[in-house]
Amino acid sequence: MTERRRLLVVDDEAEIVELLRLTFEDFDVETAMDADSAIDRLRARPVDAIITDIRMPGRSGLSLIDEAASVCPGASVIVITGHHQMLESDTRVARWITKPFSIAGIRQAVTEVLSGS
Repeated sequence: MTERRRLLVVDDEAEIVELLRLTFEDFDVETAMDADSAIDRLRARPVDAIITDIRMPGRSGLSLIDEAASVCPGASVIVITGHHQMLESDTRVARWITKPFSIAGIRQAVTEVLSGS
């Protein structure tokens, strides 16, 4: 039996977090509502990928990405955002996804990022 891939979903909107948790039922999904909680979860158990929003109360998703790089260096980062200008040249981010997003689109993005496509 193969081990399930681990995802960390970080967004201050509970509906988005729940939607993504349900979307990735075939993954081992951790969730957090802010950057500080996300870092705590990464310290407790590393993940394969992080799906995060940029604008959240407290620390931003970009701050989370910076700290996650040292706490969990192997994790790929997928950013979902409705506000932030995508920076295609940002090497910290494997994929940018704008809100609203489709379930099929975000699943495809995660699959491609984790397979190295």
